[in-house]
Amino acid sequence: MFGNFMIFTLAITDTINEFIQPYLEMVLDNFVELDPWLQAVMLLVIAIFVIVGLFVFMKKFIKLFIVLAILAAIFWFVYTQGYLDSILSGINTGLFT
Repeated sequence: MFGNFMIFTLAITDTINEFIQPYLEMVLDNFVELDPWLQAVMLLVIAIFVIVGLFVFMKKFIKLFIVLAILAAIFWFVYTQGYLDSILSGINTGLFT
């Protein structure tokens, strides 16, 4: 079962690598030709950009996690108190019986 999944995953990875490789080689060829101090500045700017992006992603993920936790707590309370059963019994469609 996992053998087919692994082959499919490797095929996707190979496709992505073949698509990105020419662009990556072009960027690296141009990057190597620059002066060392300019390379350092560019790497520093990229590192700052990545770190700021990571913090922004974490900030949004934490908000999403808190919202999902609150919604799960509300659903659990409604389910355990039996309110959901009374609501669903009022709907006489036959889907919930």
